[in-house]
Amino acid sequence: MKINQVIMARSLKPIINVIVLAAVAMAAFKLGQTYQSSKPDESNIENRYAHAFSPKEVSIAVDEANELIIIERATGKYIVYSDTIGRTIFGMYANRIHQEVNASK
Repeated sequence: MKINQVIMARSLKPIINVIVLAAVAMAAFKLGQTYQSSKPDESNIENRYAHAFSPKEVSIAVDEANELIIIERATGKYIVYSDTIGRTIFGMYANRIHQEVNASK
């Protein structure tokens, strides 16, 4: 009897290990599937910075806090950029004008 119990225990241990491993793998895949399905669909979110505007489409303004405001002429919608972006764009624009003036001399 003892030999049969030992043989039975030795043969059941690998089977139980495979069953536990398969259960953990299935739980992990199910958890991943649940997480993936619960994430919001980002394909429908419109990126308002994706469209490059021409000067005919927009007006540009700077408010009292030095924030850059780009206003669409057709719809009246606007985008407000932080003051550092406004200063950077103004610096690039001023640098371009400075280079044009120096190039014409």
